[in-house]
Amino acid sequence: MKTPRNTVAFYRRPDGTLTGYRAQGHTGYAEAGSDIVCAAVSALTQSTLNGLRSVLKAPVVFEIDDQSAFLEAYLAPEATREQTAQAQLLLRTLLEGLQAIEEGYPRNVRIIYEERR
Repeated sequence: MKTPRNTVAFYRRPDGTLTGYRAQGHTGYAEAGSDIVCAAVSALTQSTLNGLRSVLKAPVVFEIDDQSAFLEAYLAPEATREQTAQAQLLLRTLLEGLQAIEEGYPRNVRIIYEERR
């Protein structure tokens, strides 16, 4: 199988708590501007970032680089236990959505996990 072009890494603690994610690379499903897989990944990851910041008001460290198709977002160290617990709803929803995309387009999207404290 061809290696996926877009990888989404989920950051998690040893206890399984999700703390953020990093999406990088183009999916390569279609040309820029008509790539539905890329659009789906972008919509989910950007909506999650917006939800963490605007809805939960959680402290989030993030970086976006449209040129290199890169988005990273993770809870800042000062996030409270409550903010971290609330963030699980958004981060797990993001994970579920991306897993569905990965299942349908395994050559274009890959999910990995990275342990972070």
